[in-house]
Amino acid sequence: MRKVFQISISLVFVILFWYYFRARAINFDPSIPDSQKVATYERVISILQRDGKNYCSNIKGYCRLPETRHVNCDAALRGDKEYLSTVTGPNRIPVVPNPYLNMSCAHIFNRVLPKYNMNPLKLGGISFARNVFTDYEFIEKQIQMTWHPDNRYCFVIDKLADRDFIEKMKQLVGCFDEQMVMMPVEIHMTSAGHNQNLAHTQCMQALLQYPNWGYLLLLQNYDIITKTVYELDRVFDLLGGANDMQIKKENLYFRVKGLKWDPISLKLFRNTSGIPDHVLQTPLITSSGGVEATLSREAVKWLIETVDLTVSIDQRNQSNYGGDEQFISTFHINHQLGMPGHFTTECMDYAPIPQITKQTVWGSPRSLWCRTMTHRHGTCLYGIEDLQPMAELPYLLWNKVYPQFDQAVVDCAAELIYNRTFLGQVDHELEEDYYSNLVTVKYHKDHKKPEFVLNCKPTQKLRRYEDYL
Repeated sequence: MRKVFQISISLVFVILFWYYFRARAINFDPSIPDSQKVATYERVISILQRDGKNYCSNIKGYCRLPETRHVNCDAALRGDKEYLSTVTGPNRIPVVPNPYLNMSCAHIFNRVLPKYNMNPLKLGGISFARNVFTDYEFIEKQIQMTWHPDNRYCFVIDKLADRDFIEKMKQLVGCFDEQMVMMPVEIHMTSAGHNQNLAHTQCMQALLQYPNWGYLLLLQNYDIITKTVYELDRVFDLLGGANDMQIKKENLYFRVKGLKWDPISLKLFRNTSGIPDHVLQTPLITSSGGVEATLSREAVKWLIETVDLTVSIDQRNQSNYGGDEQFISTFHINHQLGMPGHFTTECMDYAPIPQITKQTVWGSPRSLWCRTMTHRHGTCLYGIEDLQPMAELPYLLWNKVYPQFDQAVVDCAAELIYNRTFLGQVDHELEEDYYSNLVTVKYHKDHKKPEFVLNCKPTQKLRRYEDYL
């Protein structure tokens, strides 16, 4: 009897065991939790990153990051909405930072320098002054996208930046000591604009030591260049010495009461002899533009050698927000100051003045004026769905591109630049007439002629991001 009881108990346990695991099998949820997907995704990327050198050495063209190799950049470039739906929204591809990134000069050269010889630039080279604080791989990618042996680069790194980022930037600049300079890490640049102008001014002074370059681009961390180095050279040739930047009416919210803005109070001119009293005593008209700007070498030299920017920078820094956006454009429009390549205040009633330096969209989250409907610090984040307008519109750079939001647009834009530069790809002709017929360019070319009559209205159809919405 006891033996029968033991057998019965054993059978009960077997049956319960079978039902338990059968129930688990039947109720198994085949969906993978997001956290598990991310962990698996990052493990796979990590393996590919470690093997990245071998993979890229076998690629004849542009080599993308592991996380974006499956992306059809050609379909994105065509604006294929059906395809774009598969790489946006929940399928959007963020960057996976590479913990195995080899920072030896040999490996940096391999990532940055092209395999092809490059033709000389007509204007002798381009300079780039960029304020940075994070995302080393993105910064390195922007160098690769704009590389030319005659180009020069200057970086100011926020003193609160991560130590690893600072060390990587030091190593990068050290590998290109004839083409790059990095300023001492001693100032804090805020998202509200404080010390951004100071940083750019430091770079202007440092870059003037390099001869031959013709134009300078003032940049921030998340600006992505969308023209090849040869296209940039041609655009600057068409500008013919004119500067370019955003020009808008003053945003009075940024104004600090009690500050004086006449050249005497600003202690602007290093030498006031020969400058009329009305120029020295008349307050400047303020323009709210942008931090990014395209400046001729002559304009940079004037900003560093002819005028003293110390008081101007200090007063802009006293604004709670946005003082940096009123710095360069204010000097640019006050023609009486004599800044080379300047514009004029006479067209401020028509502001914003058409420009080609920077494309940006300000607004609130979910704004319909931003294709991704995603913002950071009030600025539209561009994604892979914006590749077509990036390729076709005349702007030199776009802000803001955020790798943690969308790495596909970074890699596809870089591939586009590579194919145009080295493989002869012609997907969209450079609209040369658009640049040469800008109001600012025509003003610069003809304003000293006795018969010149200023027409502030654009004489051509403006190329706009809104046309792609």
